[in-house]
Amino acid sequence: MKDEEFAQGLEQFALCLHDHLCRASAGLNIIYSPLSIHISAAMLRMGTSEGSATAKEMDEGLRFGGLEAQQVAESFGVVLKSYEQCQVLKMANGLYVMKGLQVDEQFGHILEQKFRSKPMEIDFGSEQAASIINKWVESQTNNLIKDIIGPRVLTKDSRLCLVNGIHFKGEWSISFNEKETREEDFFGSDRPTRVRMMHVCENFFFAVLPMFEATALRMNYSACNLAMIILLPDEKSNLTSLEKKLSDISLEVVSSAMNLEKVDVKIPSFTAEFQQELSQVLMLMGMNRIFSGQAELGGMLQSEESLFVSQIVHKAFIEINEVGTEAAAATAAVATFRSMPARQGPPKVFHANRPFFYAIKDNTHGLLFAGHFITTKVEQSEKCNTCT
Repeated sequence: MKDEEFAQGLEQFALCLHDHLCRASAGLNIIYSPLSIHISAAMLRMGTSEGSATAKEMDEGLRFGGLEAQQVAESFGVVLKSYEQCQVLKMANGLYVMKGLQVDEQFGHILEQKFRSKPMEIDFGSEQAASIINKWVESQTNNLIKDIIGPRVLTKDSRLCLVNGIHFKGEWSISFNEKETREEDFFGSDRPTRVRMMHVCENFFFAVLPMFEATALRMNYSACNLAMIILLPDEKSNLTSLEKKLSDISLEVVSSAMNLEKVDVKIPSFTAEFQQELSQVLMLMGMNRIFSGQAELGGMLQSEESLFVSQIVHKAFIEINEVGTEAAAATAAVATFRSMPARQGPPKVFHANRPFFYAIKDNTHGLLFAGHFITTKVEQSEKCNTCT
């Protein structure tokens, strides 16, 4: 699978996933990693019986484009290897199998070599099971992702639990001056609330999207070729309307439509944490059999004992603040931006004082994170709903 094909498939999967997460978690801030979820679901795909209805459902739902399992594994191996040296991104993927069930040798080899994840045995019926998984995830994410498995999630009837956690914290190529941060109104779904609004006026890639009643801004990070793209609905529109059109928006097309402009930027400083059990979401995306007694996971175990997926739990965290470094200011991209002649006339305006969609993407491999910011109420954004 070529890099561009991988990125396109990941984006199609992400935008479909985003729609279902919005429906399941109305009124909440959302942050998730399409890449991490894609990786984890692909790990499960490696354990399905080739040619089975389960494999077909997953290939279609995950947008694998009809490729064979080995080709899919090779593509993910390339992507994961490319991020190993990226210091701003921490991922953890774990596959837990009920104690006493032996993992198929080939399946275990693919997971370890291509997905950087070694299957682990666990007794789901023990009181320590959740604690064991939580501690493993913490150890894989520098203690940044905690308590991914809550009480009463695991039972003695659980047979397989797939867990993924991801944490990202990057530094802007063009940083915000904290002295220019002000308390300002944020116009969410209810009455206006106060938020720490960061401010900078610099050269950024910017686009007006009249057919989507929105504007777009790209802000580069100083490491790993990453950038955040923010889609801000026009004042006459709203985030709900914009998100309904996301399936018609290619972020690659949005990026190519951007021009380097002098832009007066205001965005909130915020943190967001989100956790979701994903089985219902993935079922709504057409992947049903793997969560039922019809699951064809013949490539996962050495024995013929039937197995199905009981839980897929995802948790992500993001922090947006003013942080920048001297090294970032000296990068080629920043130097180029600052050396270009200033345009005549006033700068473009991009004031994110109302709900917006955002994504963090790699120019090569596509979406790392996506989400939306709609509320300043932390206690609301930390709630974890189960899809209905």
